[in-house]
Amino acid sequence: MGDYDPEAVFEGHRDRFIKVLEPLFLPEDPISNDIIRYFASLLRVLGMEDKGWDPYAESRNILNDLNRLMKLELPEDRFPDGWTVWRLGLLLYSHIVEMDAPYEVIMNLLRFRLGKGYSPNPYFDFLTAKEQNNFAKNGIRTGRKIELIKQLSKDAGLAVGDMYDEFYNSRLRNAVQHSDFILTEDDFRSRSGISGTKAFKLTYDELDALITKAKAFIAAFFQLDVDARLVWGARKGQAIPYDSHYKGLMEVLVDDRDMMCGFAVHWPNNSQSMYRRTEAGSDMVNCMVNVKQATVDLWVDRYAQKPGTFSPLVEDGADPVYTPLDKSDVRPTWPKA
Repeated sequence: MGDYDPEAVFEGHRDRFIKVLEPLFLPEDPISNDIIRYFASLLRVLGMEDKGWDPYAESRNILNDLNRLMKLELPEDRFPDGWTVWRLGLLLYSHIVEMDAPYEVIMNLLRFRLGKGYSPNPYFDFLTAKEQNNFAKNGIRTGRKIELIKQLSKDAGLAVGDMYDEFYNSRLRNAVQHSDFILTEDDFRSRSGISGTKAFKLTYDELDALITKAKAFIAAFFQLDVDARLVWGARKGQAIPYDSHYKGLMEVLVDDRDMMCGFAVHWPNNSQSMYRRTEAGSDMVNCMVNVKQATVDLWVDRYAQKPGTFSPLVEDGADPVYTPLDKSDVRPTWPKA
């Protein structure tokens, strides 16, 4: 029997989770259910925001910091009891299972696959009437989010929901969140409340498996987030037919790493709808999230008074005029039949 290689075990779980999640992040058909809703799911479209309001970036930094700290050789004179790495691992685990963004993105990508649209609150439509009435006050607990992801992933014929059974442990989550645990020489222990009637233990092998798989899950999520944005970022500078009625042309917007960071739809009446999310914040022009219709509404500005056959936005006898492509003077044209 070979030596245990924790990095190889982690990589094995990560690669396995990537295969499970890949059909969501890189769907075979990103068009039929409206590609804008797919992009909105990846970009977590909300509305206009200034710099410093997106906790996703900070969460990634926290997880990276904790992971790096866990790999350091700590001086024994400053960390004498030997439990520091486990404590850091529990903080890492807690942050992974509590992060809002992965649940929201996965839930919205499942909604997209099932033709159920995009929502900044992707769970609400699937809650009971009682849960909906209490949502503003109580929100939605982590376990319920996972239940809904399982429900939709089953409907979609995917194994996405099954992943959570491998690393999400509600008792462990509660124990860490409420500082209701102790590390002993033999195992992890929690009284689960003052009475101790629901007390439980986890061996360190069990604890290690949960933390490792949680790390593998979030690594897979981050990797696919980057991969999907790079795939679409490769389409930068292109004008892709989006709306055959109004003759809108879509453009993928990219950041300085050529990763998709937004989209623009150029209309033939010299207007455009645009959403862009960067480290400086997010910007929206002529578009807005429509929660009731579960979509992102795009506005086309003025209609033609006497439209021709090309588009309701272009006057009869006039040529279509599109806004220039991003960071360019090039005005796209509708492809000839």
